[in-house]
Amino acid sequence: MNSKGSSISGSKFKAVAHRGYAAKHPENTIIALQEAVNVGAQMVEFDVQLTKDLVPVMLHDENFKRTTGLDLSVFEINVAELDSREELENVSRVEDVMVWAENNPGIKMFVELKQESITRHGMGKCVNAVTQVCKKFQAFSQCIFISFNPNAVKMAQELGFEMSGWVVVAYNEMGEEISRKLNPEYLFADTEILPEGQGQLWEGSWEWVIYEVVSKDVANKLYARGAKIIESKEIEKMLS
Repeated sequence: MNSKGSSISGSKFKAVAHRGYAAKHPENTIIALQEAVNVGAQMVEFDVQLTKDLVPVMLHDENFKRTTGLDLSVFEINVAELDSREELENVSRVEDVMVWAENNPGIKMFVELKQESITRHGMGKCVNAVTQVCKKFQAFSQCIFISFNPNAVKMAQELGFEMSGWVVVAYNEMGEEISRKLNPEYLFADTEILPEGQGQLWEGSWEWVIYEVVSKDVANKLYARGAKIIESKEIEKMLS
């Protein structure tokens, strides 16, 4: 793999480990992040929800059931209770992830604040909490704040995140207008919302990141349309 993260097989695209190496390890865990790095990933993505007492933790759903088996909302538990529950031993605070990042200084991290937490706690509280935790560490420069919520992305930009990304909700005129107003470094999009065909994606100062991609053939076709980066849970396969 070269210094930009493209594969040694000659593919030009770069790849982000979606929730870490989630195809083979528990998603959104430090183990999954580390295993992604171990197989050559230079970019990882993880999700963030906030506990009852506004502590950012690495978690996709608002409920722990799918990933841990414990039927409990993250909004019903404080961080002390989280630390004491054996079922949640693999759920890490974002603060723990930042410590991990300090030991992996070459790794870019896409930090996705989930809408459920924004809805529950309010956008200001959530973005501030994530920013404050990340800013405590030198690895803050490795963080790219992303969200489906464009207002949260704008706030993160204003609070000092050097890089940001918006997860495009709909590939239409309104989506393009929001993208150009935000002008983030990255635009994320699900393959399912992209128009069919070979047409070029919106051009701008951003880089496109398209998910969930598990086929090199698809990744190369996306590259030809202007998407230089794909996101995949099958990170080893995409980098091989």
